[in-house]
Amino acid sequence: SIIGYLRYRPAPRPRNPTYHAADITVVVATTDIMSKTFHHVVTSILRHPIHQLIIPAAGLVAREQIATFQTIVQDQRLLVLYSNEVSRRKQTALAMPHVQTSLFITQDDHTYWPANPWFVQSIVAPFEDPSTGGVGTALVARHRQHSTSFSGFWNFLGMTYLAQRFQRHYLNDYLWLSKVPLNADDDKFHTRWLIEHGWKIKHQDGPDSTMMTELGEWPKFNEQVLRWTRTTWRQNPRQLMHKMAWTRHPYTMFTLVVWFLRMSIIQETAMFWLLYKSLAETSRLGYFRPATLFLMIWIIALKAIKILPHFKKHPQDFIYFPGYLVFGYW
Repeated sequence: SIIGYLRYRPAPRPRNPTYHAADITVVVATTDIMSKTFHHVVTSILRHPIHQLIIPAAGLVAREQIATFQTIVQDQRLLVLYSNEVSRRKQTALAMPHVQTSLFITQDDHTYWPANPWFVQSIVAPFEDPSTGGVGTALVARHRQHSTSFSGFWNFLGMTYLAQRFQRHYLNDYLWLSKVPLNADDDKFHTRWLIEHGWKIKHQDGPDSTMMTELGEWPKFNEQVLRWTRTTWRQNPRQLMHKMAWTRHPYTMFTLVVWFLRMSIIQETAMFWLLYKSLAETSRLGYFRPATLFLMIWIIALKAIKILPHFKKHPQDFIYFPGYLVFGYW
């Protein structure tokens, strides 16, 4: 992973790009179109000269809000649709027939676009390769500038956790070995579908292609972690069953297995136990204390490396590092 990180380079912006902002339709499914966060999201998107923004809203609350929203936000590029059923997949599918551009973006209703004028050209740059079927952008959580506090700790966890972590098939995706339909985890479906159909997927991570999202407020963050954990157990087995993914991306699939079976508290306890047994068998138990100290430092250092970029930007958050270590065993 470290080697891959060091070797990674984002796709450069071409001098004569094939695609422009006018070739993009954005789809943002939501259930609350009157929230301040969502208005901020809409404003950040419409700041760019995209072709259209489609908002498939759902739920009783959203139905009552549509008229007011259209009065407040007036833009010819805006199209608001409504679905009785709250399902991100079905809401997104409702918008698809209205997409008339070469490219479309689907995103969360709490993710902002930067004001950077080069943002759009940066995120579409990978499509200069005609074999590219999908692009994922860099995503950072908004730092709320809390003073040292319980709220600040959860905001810090949200930021560091994130830094680590058609239509017929889209609406008929089921839990592995089950007949229960999936309404969430659509991003994993997108990835799986593109790989199965021979497309490349590229990650565009650079200063011009970074989006910002809302994470890390208690108790919402706890609910988000629960959803992510649930996704791991219900979707990863299905991901692991696809031969083409193993053929094209063996290392990525291997890391998926590692994440699926990740149990830090058991693994690290086993490491200390094995250290003790090996020293005992060689009659070197006198070295157990210093060896334990070095092993502990090594484990903590590996965990710290992953979030060093965060501490460079926000050194005041270092006070939360002990809590971060404890949270890792959750």
